[in-house]
Amino acid sequence: MTTNKIQAAVLSFALLLPAGSAFAATNHHYYRHHRHHYSQTRGAVIGAVAGAAIDHHQPIKGALIGGAIGDGVQMIRNHKH
Repeated sequence: MTTNKIQAAVLSFALLLPAGSAFAATNHHYYRHHRHHYSQTRGAVIGAVAGAAIDHHQPIKGALIGGAIGDGVQMIRNHKH
């Protein structure tokens, strides 16, 4: 049970981290003029996995809530930039 909560926390934290630094470009001119798009599908999937792991008594409910939150987080990140 503790392991599931730790995994869920790590996945949730990873969802909040910007992926841009992991794929740093050497051509800064290109990235200065183009917006980065955060995948809402990826956010929903990660959120669903984390939600199911956190709410292990009702994993479907947890996955639905986590997926909705993950999608919402990525949507907000896309509209901020």
